[in-house]
Amino acid sequence: MNTPSPIIRCHQLEVGYGKNILAKNLDLTVYENQWIGIVGKNGIGKSTFFKTLLGIIPSLAGTLSVFGASAGKNNKIISYIPQERELNLTECTSGITLIKACYKGSSFGIPYFTRNFEKNLDFILEITGAKRYASEAFHALSGGQKKRIYLAQALINNPKLMLLDEPLSDLDPLAKHEFIKALKRIHQSKELSLLMISHDMHEIAHDFDHFLHFKNQSAHLCHKLPCLTEDASVTL
Repeated sequence: MNTPSPIIRCHQLEVGYGKNILAKNLDLTVYENQWIGIVGKNGIGKSTFFKTLLGIIPSLAGTLSVFGASAGKNNKIISYIPQERELNLTECTSGITLIKACYKGSSFGIPYFTRNFEKNLDFILEITGAKRYASEAFHALSGGQKKRIYLAQALINNPKLMLLDEPLSDLDPLAKHEFIKALKRIHQSKELSLLMISHDMHEIAHDFDHFLHFKNQSAHLCHKLPCLTEDASVTL
């Protein structure tokens, strides 16, 4: 059996904005195909950590490598679903149009949709549960349906790492349950690492390998129930 390769390495990492240090002394190694839940109170540095991994915000100190390179260099194989996004779309723009618009988005020219692409797209729509409404106007979809379109969008370029920032927020119980079912299907059928920030982990806690707990300007990996339930809704 092959030993999993490390994809993220942090040593004494500090994250924040300017002189505002949100978390420091982060020592962390994330391996391929690991799923890690990220918990902690609001404003403690979780989203900033994601943006630091992507090279959007520079680290303040320490060392960080993502897929063996500096942050931002390998973003082509990383998908990021932020907590909030603004889209300026026409009324007829469909969910499937949004998904296709992201295909090879970092490449020059117009992408060519091959038969293999269409087969992969159909598979992604199936596992995310978005197939039955993907051709409908995006603006008319419910919040939960939109988030599963975003999930399909995040998978279309076959990423090696996916970052999800509070994907369960603002969802009603049924929509939340459907999104979690989609994540579990992805876990079963796709080889990729996932880091997910959430205050509501109870339905998916058993699918994570570890939890990264942000607390008191630092963060540590944990499994223990008291640690997890302190800043998130988790039942193991």
